[in-house]
Order: sequence, then C-alpha cells, then structure tokens
Amino acid sequence: MGYEAKCRVQVDDGSGKPRTAEATVLLETDDLVVRGGARIKVPRRDIKQVARRGGVVTVTAPSATVKLTLGEPAATKWEQKLKEPPKRLIDKLDVRPNAKVWLLDLAQQELESQIEERTTNVSRESSARECDVVFVGVERDGQLTRIERAVKGMSDNGAIWVVHPKGQEGVSDIAIFEQAKSLDLTYTKVARVSDTHTAEKLVRPRASRGKSR
Repeated sequence: MGYEAKCRVQVDDGSGKPRTAEATVLLETDDLVVRGGARIKVPRRDIKQVARRGGVVTVTAPSATVKLTLGEPAATKWEQKLKEPPKRLIDKLDVRPNAKVWLLDLAQQELESQIEERTTNVSRESSARECDVVFVGVERDGQLTRIERAVKGMSDNGAIWVVHPKGQEGVSDIAIFEQAKSLDLTYTKVARVSDTHTAEKLVRPRASRGKSR
C-alpha cells in the first residue's frame, strides 16, 4: 500500500510558471502522484534526487522538481520511502524462486522476461497441471473462459493472475470477478503490469482447498 498525505505542494515543470497548491500526494508503487491544482505524475524510476530540509522534501526528476511541505516527522518518513528503489514487477506478483509457472495465452514481454529470471520451471503449453502460478492473458470479454482453463492447471494452493487491458476499452475487473465467483475463486490482489495492462490475482478460498474436484 502506498503513502498518502495532504500538504502544500510546489511543482516546477520548467514552464516558467511554478504551481503551488494545497494538494493530495500519493506515493504509489510506480509513481509519485500530485492531485489538484499542482497536478503531476512523476515515475519513481525517473527520480534523480530526494532531499529534506526543514520539513520540506524536494524531489528532482527530468520532468519536474516537486517540493512537499510535510512537516516533521512526516518529511523524514517520506524521504526514506522515496529513496527506496521501487519494487520490480516480479516481486509484486508473489512468484517464488523455482516456482512452477504456466503462461497461458500471455503476450507481455517484460513480464515474461522477469518470470524467466525468477524460475526456469515455466510452461507455455496448451495445458498444465499442479502449477504454483498461472498467468492468463485476457484481451477481451470473449476470452474470460480462459480462466476456467487456468483453474485446471493450478495447484490447490496456487494462484491465477488474470492479465488484461486497462480502461473503458479493456476488460473490466467486475467481469473478471463474476467469472471468478462462478469458478469458486476469490480475488485477493491487483498489480500494475504495464502502461496498458493490469492483473488481478485469484485463488481458491481456504475452506475449499484440499477437497476432491
């Protein structure tokens, strides 16, 4: 879960007119987000410097310099958090070293590359059994039935990540949850996969694990 604060923010984006406003600031997994009159989004990977002085945290990136007047002790906590490297995608997806993974109709090059760095036990076949993690690509509503195929390939304590497009033209999380419910699966987590795709994590409820299927 990210950090959130309401504070005075100054944003200098090089336009010659710095913006100052009382704003909500969010430190998310991948971005520093300022809402309101000083609106801006700074990717964490682009942050070059973080400095703190007198309760003000200054974040420097190529796109802008952002000053957060947080006061102490909040400024110290935000400085420490901003200096932490953001988690890699693979670390957000609960894939253990040497886990058995099935990639079912997945087309996400960066994600697949990181999975193969984490484990060599990866299948791209049309079917699989007893997998720790199944990644299933669902690009449109008509492909939601792929989740049922994924269930057949997961172990009793395994997980399914449904990777799908974001936005109004994508596949809604509600449609995924309805499909999951029909298969006796429960939703536990969401993760950003890329600028265009996100993923929902589905597992069997604990009460139903270990029963014959």
